[in-house]
Amino acid sequence: MDADELLRTAWQAVENAGVPDPHKGIAFKEAIDFIRDSAVADRAPTRGNSQVGSATSSKQGAEPTARRRAAGGSEAATVKTVPDGETFYARLAHESGLSDSELRDVLHLTDDGKVQIVVATKDLGESLAEQARSGIALIASGRSEGLDENPVRADAVREELRRKHCYEQSHFARQHLGPLKGFNAGPAPTDILLSSKWLLEFHAAVSKARGQGAGEGGK
Repeated sequence: MDADELLRTAWQAVENAGVPDPHKGIAFKEAIDFIRDSAVADRAPTRGNSQVGSATSSKQGAEPTARRRAAGGSEAATVKTVPDGETFYARLAHESGLSDSELRDVLHLTDDGKVQIVVATKDLGESLAEQARSGIALIASGRSEGLDENPVRADAVREELRRKHCYEQSHFARQHLGPLKGFNAGPAPTDILLSSKWLLEFHAAVSKARGQGAGEGGK
């Protein structure tokens, strides 16, 4: 990892962790040290064969991802392997605190790794903008926490919004993604980053999609 990439990754980790402004300087330095030390440890020779590393990188248990984001987001942005449905829902349930049945009422994982919304578009909100914001919260959360994708692929979110007929290219970044406090555009236009507030907006979107708390939303 070169110096520029190290600084970008460290700053992204601080932003994602929701560190208060007065403490960002210290957190930034600590993130740099943590990432640098982790990189050195990764390069160090280990005993045993390569299967140990392979098993670690391909784990599909319901391990919290907040720690990985706080550690610098060093994992690849794309999903290496698509988990099965049980693993997907187990991960998402573990991270969100929602039940398996609540999640299945709203989201579906296809065989090729697409996270799709199963409720009617009208159930996501009264206006197109509200529907788009709910859709972003649902899909980005599902991909981040269920697929362990960090940062989330913005094109995958857009694709699902198009499928649900609530995507407006000219309004996506500023009016749909922008108002969401738990989801932010990344340094690259291809990325969506989750902040510590993703959970509240995900819960609100799930409740709305299931016909509960229709007046709430990620605004």
